[in-house]
Amino acid sequence: MKDWDSLYQERGVVQKGLSPKAGDAADFLREAKADTILDLGCGTGRHTAYLVQNGFDVIGCDSSAAGLHIAKGALPEVEFQVCDVGSLPYKNRSINSIFCHAVIQHGTLATIKKVIAEIHRVLMSGGALFLTVTSTEHPEYGTGHEIEPGTKMNIDAIDGDMPHHYFTEQEMRDLFGRFMIVKLEHYRAPSEKSPGRIAATWAIYARRRDDQGSDHFSGVAMTTKS
Repeated sequence: MKDWDSLYQERGVVQKGLSPKAGDAADFLREAKADTILDLGCGTGRHTAYLVQNGFDVIGCDSSAAGLHIAKGALPEVEFQVCDVGSLPYKNRSINSIFCHAVIQHGTLATIKKVIAEIHRVLMSGGALFLTVTSTEHPEYGTGHEIEPGTKMNIDAIDGDMPHHYFTEQEMRDLFGRFMIVKLEHYRAPSEKSPGRIAATWAIYARRRDDQGSDHFSGVAMTTKS
């Protein structure tokens, strides 16, 4: 089975464009007074570069050494680290903010729950999280075969032989129940990995509740769909 490391070794930079929500993410993180942002699953650094250009201090981590080699070449001033997203190499409550685009869907539901727990563990109280995942309305969801509810293998995509989980709105709310969801947005936009297709994606803008479980910041939970 191929993984993103082998894809980067074979093809180099696979995805060159930014997430359609990159600007909204930067605005959200700025409003949250983000200090250092962890680009979780940064790949070859396309969003790392965007965040740096927008004045943020950024660190990047990814499971792919090949991807990080490309990122380091383009951004020598940024700290990059190989990491397992299900076992992050950071102390409890040590990360101010996290940007995570189209990463955690690559796994079974058990793996995804582990990654979300790690995100919660390393985020500071009140820390901001911007994260995107694929929706069950994504055209890819109709391809491949199901290995568990919502999780497909051998889908019609360049990374199709890796597991992909597709999320419903209720699932997003349940999985991120330990966070204060500021906004949950469903959107459609041209696919970043399959040009000519329209992808369906969830974007979550959230804050980590403080250790007593209360919200010491302002925000209105809402859902938008487009």
